Amino acid sequence: MSKRIPVHLVTGFLGSGKTSLLLDQLRQRQDKERCAVVVNDFGDARIDATLLGGRVALQEIAGGCVCCTAPADLVPALDALLQDPLLDRIFIEATGLARPSDILDTLSRSTLSGRIALAPVVAVLDPRRLVGLAPPLLLEQMDASDVLVCNWSDAVDIQAHEAVQTHTQSHFPPWLAVVEATQGSVSMDLFDLRRDGPSIRVRKSTPSTQGYVAASQSWSPDTVFDLKALKALFAESNAERLKGLFHTDLGWTLLQRAGGQVSTGATGLRSVSAVDVIVKGEQAEAEALLQAIDGARYYADPQSIGQLVLSDGQGYTASLNRWSLAALPGQVPDVSTLIPNRQGAGVFLAEVVNLLHSEEQAEVMLVASDGMVSGPTSVGDLGRAVLVYLLDGGELPANKGGPFRIFVPEGESACANVKGLARIELVEA
Repeated sequence: MSKRIPVHLVTGFLGSGKTSLLLDQLRQRQDKERCAVVVNDFGDARIDATLLGGRVALQEIAGGCVCCTAPADLVPALDALLQDPLLDRIFIEATGLARPSDILDTLSRSTLSGRIALAPVVAVLDPRRLVGLAPPLLLEQMDASDVLVCNWSDAVDIQAHEAVQTHTQSHFPPWLAVVEATQGSVSMDLFDLRRDGPSIRVRKSTPSTQGYVAASQSWSPDTVFDLKALKALFAESNAERLKGLFHTDLGWTLLQRAGGQVSTGATGLRSVSAVDVIVKGEQAEAEALLQAIDGARYYADPQSIGQLVLSDGQGYTASLNRWSLAALPGQVPDVSTLIPNRQGAGVFLAEVVNLLHSEEQAEVMLVASDGMVSGPTSVGDLGRAVLVYLLDGGELPANKGGPFRIFVPEGESACANVKGLARIELVEA
């Protein structure tokens, strides 16, 4: 089996110093590894193709669409670089306005997944931006990273330093490393860090814990959990504290229980599912809770294959097959009339969502069979997105995105293509 090439996403807000970090890494590695770079940014400090005497292969691509920030040319650019049999490592420098989770989802679902290994995501931070009201996108980029590089350490004042401390202390799960840097210079070793595999790590109680036991467990990112089952476990638990990040059937979710209340939120991290548990009692109680959480896996019902589930998030669900979809208004017999170079027959997605009796201001999530989820999209913004369910009069095969797939005409604002669509979920108010 051929080796899988590590691919690092280097993310960070505008002006954080991503290019400086990348240039420094390339200089450190020029006599040790054969590296390549995908640049998704055309700023003044762009990486020139003649860098390091032409010893670094370079692919430059345009930015992503407004809704997902995952550039359409990313996978072809990587495929071109992977033609080099001597390649050791690839860096992707994302634009400062990109959401890392979109890029990571694109890579993990691409045809390259067996040839590349998603390596630690590195976020480059200018700590001064955390003082006051930090840009939400910056926080999202930090949240999606495995390693945090606090650049501009020679210019950071006490306020910025304290802001970093506040964010790092509350972050879950902890970063693999948080380091300070000047002009983006960091050790090469940071890029080889990895999160632990699926092993239980129990911390035994000590006199200082006054009878409390803490335990934790992590899982590989391809483990998918049943969000409904997890919520029930968290709600029914007597644990003093539960905090977990999970890859679920409704996307990557941060799930917490504190003060008897359960809350959920989105997360950008894609490299690990993990949970921390604190119980008052015996170690066996903590381990039993971890085992129950481990058992809340998501398994697709074999009887539901070929069925598209609609849910209003409040208990109503309905399943549609290809033939019930064909009975809806808004049919598109030939999707190529709307989206060139695409094939199949389908129905306008808006007609399907109308079955949920939703308002235009309401939002829906498109959920794939592998747990990948689109960002919430308002019903009114679905535009002329098409749900494709037939190819040449027959079932849409898996290698074409089946059993159901979403195509969006160029320039439309609805979410980008979703393969293997299994569920349309109305977002809870």
